[in-house]
Amino acid sequence: MVSDTKSSLQELWESALPLLAERLGQATCDSFLRPAQVQELLGDTLTLNLPNEFARNWLLEKYPGAIDACLSEILHQPLEVIFGVLEATPREAPAPVPDADSPDRLAPYPLPDDAPAVARRPGMLNPKYTFGNFVVADCNRFAHAAALQVARGPGRNYNPLFIHSKVGLGKTHLMQALGHMVLAEQPRARVIYLSAEDFVNDFLAALRDGTMPGFRETFRSADVILVDDIQFMASAARDASEEEFFHTFNALYQTNKQVVIASDCPPRQLQIMNDRLRSRLEMGIVADLRCPDVDTRVAILAKKAQSEGVDLPLDILEFVAQKIVSNIRVLEGALLKTCAHLSLDPTPLTISKVEEIIADYSTASAERRITVQEIAQFVSEQMKCDLDDILSAKRSQEIVYPRQVAIYLCRELTDVSLAKIGDYFGGRDHSTVLHGYNKISEMLTTDEQTLWLINDLKTALQGD
Repeated sequence: MVSDTKSSLQELWESALPLLAERLGQATCDSFLRPAQVQELLGDTLTLNLPNEFARNWLLEKYPGAIDACLSEILHQPLEVIFGVLEATPREAPAPVPDADSPDRLAPYPLPDDAPAVARRPGMLNPKYTFGNFVVADCNRFAHAAALQVARGPGRNYNPLFIHSKVGLGKTHLMQALGHMVLAEQPRARVIYLSAEDFVNDFLAALRDGTMPGFRETFRSADVILVDDIQFMASAARDASEEEFFHTFNALYQTNKQVVIASDCPPRQLQIMNDRLRSRLEMGIVADLRCPDVDTRVAILAKKAQSEGVDLPLDILEFVAQKIVSNIRVLEGALLKTCAHLSLDPTPLTISKVEEIIADYSTASAERRITVQEIAQFVSEQMKCDLDDILSAKRSQEIVYPRQVAIYLCRELTDVSLAKIGDYFGGRDHSTVLHGYNKISEMLTTDEQTLWLINDLKTALQGD
């Protein structure tokens, strides 16, 4: 029996998390299990404290006995798990976001008198959009890892960072989280967040008012510039604004300042007239966010409901998650409408009532994905490793690494289970496949070559 000490029990719990992520889903694991703490082990009964009551109800209803089975499998003996709830700690008030013209936001150099309005707007970054509030899952793991690396070292390795997805999947959240982290670690950095429409409008105003020197100084002296909805640059149909943005980009890039761009499509699909600008946008990391699966959507709703201080039944959250598939913003909007209805009418919610409340919210069809076979073949060609070797039992490093890369991409770009991926890769069991996936996931946050490799392979496979 494992020694009954807090440290050894916590080690046991952490060793079980990969298996639990496979059995219960990564989103469930990250949201509800990873923050859990082992309280004690008495005989064959282990007490596990979960982050909140919702997590407890969710696991009891959705996965009765699943954690018992996983821990029993690891210990090779029967084990019963009892769920408790961590004691609530006072919530810290979010740190105030500095005004756009405060010393901390704009130091070390003052703004010119003719700086455009966008640089002086207060609250450029939404305090709710942080990494802590971002639900990480397979659909956005690569983009999250890339944004985190950029935030830790802006302008060093991944410049520019280009994030793209369909509407409402978290691009703006991820961009602003990056900005918040930069300011938290470098309070005197100059971080500017704006939309492409803001840039065009301020550029035209500067032309009209004769304040172009101030306009250029403001943007070209930034440490980090976050530009949302770059596709607007095309719809604006302004050759001059594209040209100005191109020169702004070059000035920042050449001085090792970070540029982060968000769009509803990858760079090569942007309908812009400046081919030089398009090629610049493709120089760095290109990361996409995909539609989250149902467990991830429930986790997002649970986190949002918790932040709103509303306790909604699990069946209600599941119903909303199943009805709204492809847009996180719409998903959260439906939840907020449900919460608002509950505040006006305290009558207990029913599924039929919720269906009526969210009737105005629509869903979209799922995106097409490529096959495991296509991914494995492509990786073997690009990494100069024979496909038969990748699928074999060979374990030399020059084969294991391409195999793990292929497994990671299969998990990221397909809906195929770990067991079926393992069957294709030479009959490997799910734990071996999960180890390969987790190995590459960890390397994305620390190894520059792996991040670039996965970026290039994903971009090519998706035809971006």
